[in-house]
Amino acid sequence: MPILKNEIKCLPPLPPLSKSSTVLHTFNSTILTPVSNNSSGFLRNLLNSSTGKTENGLKNTPKILDDIFASLVQNKTSSDISKRPQGLTIKPSILGFDTPHYWLCDNRLLCLQDPNNKSNWNVFRECWKQGQPVMVSGVHHKLNTELWKPESFRKEFGGQEVDLVNCRTNEIITGATVGDFWDGFEDVPNRLKSDKEPMVLKLKDWPPGEDFRDMMPSRFDDLMANIPLPEYTRRDGKLNLASRLPNYFVRPDLGPKMYNAYGLITPEDRKYGTTNLHLDVSDAANVMVYVGIPKGQCDQEEEVLKTIQDGDSDELTIKRFIEGKEKPGALWHIYAAKDTEKIREFLKKVSEEQGQENPADHDPIHDQSWYLDRSLRKRLHQEYGVQGWAIVQFLGDVVFIPAGAPHQVHNLYSCIKVAEDFVSPEHVKHCFWLTQEFRYLSQTHTNHEDKLQVKNVIYHAVKDAVAMLKASESGLGKP
Repeated sequence: MPILKNEIKCLPPLPPLSKSSTVLHTFNSTILTPVSNNSSGFLRNLLNSSTGKTENGLKNTPKILDDIFASLVQNKTSSDISKRPQGLTIKPSILGFDTPHYWLCDNRLLCLQDPNNKSNWNVFRECWKQGQPVMVSGVHHKLNTELWKPESFRKEFGGQEVDLVNCRTNEIITGATVGDFWDGFEDVPNRLKSDKEPMVLKLKDWPPGEDFRDMMPSRFDDLMANIPLPEYTRRDGKLNLASRLPNYFVRPDLGPKMYNAYGLITPEDRKYGTTNLHLDVSDAANVMVYVGIPKGQCDQEEEVLKTIQDGDSDELTIKRFIEGKEKPGALWHIYAAKDTEKIREFLKKVSEEQGQENPADHDPIHDQSWYLDRSLRKRLHQEYGVQGWAIVQFLGDVVFIPAGAPHQVHNLYSCIKVAEDFVSPEHVKHCFWLTQEFRYLSQTHTNHEDKLQVKNVIYHAVKDAVAMLKASESGLGKP
C-alpha cells in the first residue's frame, strides 16, 4: 500500500468515502451490472449471469463474452460527447516549467524534449486521452549508439537468410541474406539491383516474431532502460494494461519489433510508402535509433527537403532540418481513429474510380494497399474534412501512435526504427473494436486473429481494479 500511495500522490484526491459501500455499489452498477452479491468470484458471476426470462418463462442463455466486453468499452453517444476543438486543450497548470516541450503541426502535436522527465506522463496523458499522437525527442543521447549501427547488425547477423521487400513494387525478394541488406544501407552502388537499377529495400519481419529479446538481449535492455513514458511503454508499466495478464497466459506479442529500410529520395518516389496506410490494434512507441545518409546519390539534401515540404510539414519541422542540422529519418502521416470510417469510404470511392473491386472480406486500410500521396491527402481533406498530422521523425525522436489511428510512413533516408507496443487505458476501446472488425476479414488475412488477447487483458484489468476497490473498502470499514 505505501507503494500505491506514492504512485497516485499526483492525482486529484478522491471524494471522502464516508459511505464506501455506496461508492462501490455505484461503481458496480454503472460498470459491472449485473453483479452477484457473493463476495467471492463476483466478476466471474457477471460473466455467467443470465439476462432474464424468455416468453416461455425459461432463462435466456448467459450473455456471451463479446456482449459483456462491449458493454465495458462502448462509446458514449454523440450527444454525451462535448465538441472538442481541433487543437489540444490543456490546463496551463499541467504544462509546468519542469516539463520541457514545444508544439508542432500548427500547435496540434505535443513534442516533449526531455525523455527522462518524471512529469512527462502527466502531460502526455492529457493529449493521449484526446486521441492525439505525441512525440518525444532526444532519446538517441541516452542510447548506446554502438549497439544500433548497421555495422554491428551486419557483423552479428549478416549470414542469416531473410526476405526483402522492394518498396517501389512491393515485390518480395527471397533467398537474400541480412548482410545483402546492410551492405547497401549506406552505399547505393552496393545495393541489390533490378533491371540494373538499385532497389529501395526493407527487411521483412526481421527479427521474426518474438525473437528480438532472445537474439539481441543487450539491445533489448538498452531500449527498455531508455524508452520514454515507462509507465505506459514498459512491460510492467502501471498504465500498460497488458501487464495485468497473469503469468500463466501466453504473453501477447508486443515487441519490440524492428523496421529497417532504405530511403525513398527521388521525386518519383514520393508516391510510394515504406509502410502503406494501416492501423494497429495496440498503441505503439516508435523509436528512431539510427539514420543513415547513403553515399552514391546526388542532391539528397535538396530532394529530402522537397519531400518534407510536399508532405505538408510545418515551418518548425523544416527549421529542425535546415537550421538545426538534425537528421530527418521518416515522414509520417497519422490520422485520428475517429476518422477511420471516412478514410475507408474515401479509399473505396477512389478504387471504384480506378475500376478496382472492393470484396466484402477485404479492407483498403487493413490490406495496407494504399499510400496517400499529396493529391490523395488533398482530396481527403477537401471531400471528407479529414486532416491528419504530418510528422517528420528525426534521429532520436519517438512517435507515439494511438491504437486504431490510421498511419503511413515514408523513409527519407535509410532508417533503423524499433517499436514497442502497449495497451493504454485511454484507447483500450479501440483495441476491442478492432479485434471485432478483424473477425470479418478473410481467413488468410494477417490480422484475422486476436493476437493481443484483448478480452483477457480487459477482464484481468477490471478484475484487479475491482479487487483494489474492495480491499480499500475493507480497510475504510475498520474502526
